[in-house]
Amino acid sequence: MKTLAIDSSLSAGSVAALFEGSAAERSFPVAGEHGRRIAAALAAVAGELGWSPADAELLAVVRGPGSFTSLRVGVTTAKAMAWANGARLLGVSAFEVIARQSAGPQEHGSAPIAIAYDAGRGDVFAATAVPATHSPTGWIIGAPGLYSLPTWLASLERGACISGPALAIFADQIAQRPDLLVAPRAAWIPTAIGVGNVAILRAAAGESDDPQTLVPDYLRPSYAHENDSRSSR
Repeated sequence: MKTLAIDSSLSAGSVAALFEGSAAERSFPVAGEHGRRIAAALAAVAGELGWSPADAELLAVVRGPGSFTSLRVGVTTAKAMAWANGARLLGVSAFEVIARQSAGPQEHGSAPIAIAYDAGRGDVFAATAVPATHSPTGWIIGAPGLYSLPTWLASLERGACISGPALAIFADQIAQRPDLLVAPRAAWIPTAIGVGNVAILRAAAGESDDPQTLVPDYLRPSYAHENDSRSSR
């Protein structure tokens, strides 16, 4: 299945083309370049595999978590291309992508992985990925939540595996928990190839999204919901 994948969940991002075991990827190393470069980058990666974006049969995109502007660019682009091409569309969770990247062939591949994003103001947006043989990707994601960093760290049991973009932001605080198993740094950020691989597995299981109803999952809820969440802690 000719697949185009987009990750615009963070300030930098990437796109990829995947087909029959081959993949090409382009990253946006400079923050905020998604909107200006995404179309050309998609054409470039598809071209590396010998086809054009119009040939794509599956559009895969990170639906969240992520920042408001960045996610909107990726999700809107994927929806528009899927609509124009008559291609299937799949929005995937970056938590699931990071879980698959973090597990790899290592000894903690059969253990849950706690994944955190920096949500600003000293908070993290976190969820736990749990191995699941009934899932097309091998993982299910628990309900994410917004936590203060100390609260999240205190909730982690000794020997827990952790991953996610927040690890780079809060390195000093996390270093105070040497009992935690930290995933390889390269796995902390979702990659477009990882996004594509998750979508291909889910598409093979018959899943898809409606371009008219797919919406991003942001790092923070509205202030009203956020205040309700904090008051219930």
